Amino acid sequence: MTEEKKQASPGGQAETLQKVDRVRDIIFGHQMRDYEQRFQLVQRDLDRLQQELDRLNEHLTDHNADQVKQFQGFRRDMRQADDDLRAEIRNIAQRLTNEKVDRLALGELFVEVGSHLKAGGSIIDFLKNLDPKIE
Repeated sequence: MTEEKKQASPGGQAETLQKVDRVRDIIFGHQMRDYEQRFQLVQRDLDRLQQELDRLNEHLTDHNADQVKQFQGFRRDMRQADDDLRAEIRNIAQRLTNEKVDRLALGELFVEVGSHLKAGGSIIDFLKNLDPKIE
């Protein structure tokens, strides 16, 4: 081509591009459509998986909230049981303190019983000296 024809046909360059596009479509068109279909399938699968993930995440959040409530209930029950046990232990300790005999007093009582028996007295006489109501 001469220089004049190149300058005279500015639309010639656009026409050349169209021809290149047609050749490209002829050579690669089928593959591009195949890639486009695959891409759409992958995009659909990704969307479906994202929805499933969102649903599972929501389910997990609900389940977690239920577990937290259940744990708090167990914790409250354990505290109550602990408080009840502590109160019962305090009551038993108080009752034992009130009802038990002091070791020293019991030891002295046994020494007196032993001394009374050595002196020839009887247990009945000793008990009568302790509590006059005993006959």
